[in-house]
Amino acid sequence: MQTLRHWILAREPDGYARLVFDKAGASTNTLSTDVLVELNEALDQLDRDPPQQGLIIASGKPNGFIAGADIDELSQVKSDAGAIALVKRGWDTFERLSRVNYPTVALIRGFCLGGGMELALACRYRIVVDEPGTRLGLPEVMLGIVPAWGGVARLPRLIGAPAKRPPRDLLTKPS
Repeated sequence: MQTLRHWILAREPDGYARLVFDKAGASTNTLSTDVLVELNEALDQLDRDPPQQGLIIASGKPNGFIAGADIDELSQVKSDAGAIALVKRGWDTFERLSRVNYPTVALIRGFCLGGGMELALACRYRIVVDEPGTRLGLPEVMLGIVPAWGGVARLPRLIGAPAKRPPRDLLTKPS
């Protein structure tokens, strides 16, 4: 077992690796720079010694999977270069996860939003617990923020295009 500050990587006897996200000092899992750095450290370990059967990514928090990006960290971005670095860090990490040679599955219970949804979309499979508290989405689009860690491309590839264009009255705001 490898324990980092925010992640625990354990090998199961059945050949699966389990990567549990439990953000230190927080009641909710959010994706920050240090969390993504540690996720890359765990992926480095898995590159050196790949799981025989696959990787399961789960939450160590009882209230949900991942709420998204760390809002406090987002509010500290002061320049274009800072914003680009933040987007590149998440993009590169999730691209790396999406390209591993072993199966990956996100085990989702509760909320899975924003960057959490993008992490789940970077996995080959997703298992979602069907219960009232489960919420999946990319709510940042309602704020005019593009899901820039790969979700904007992965979600349509996964679910396909809408069957038909929505009625015009749904595309315009009421006056």
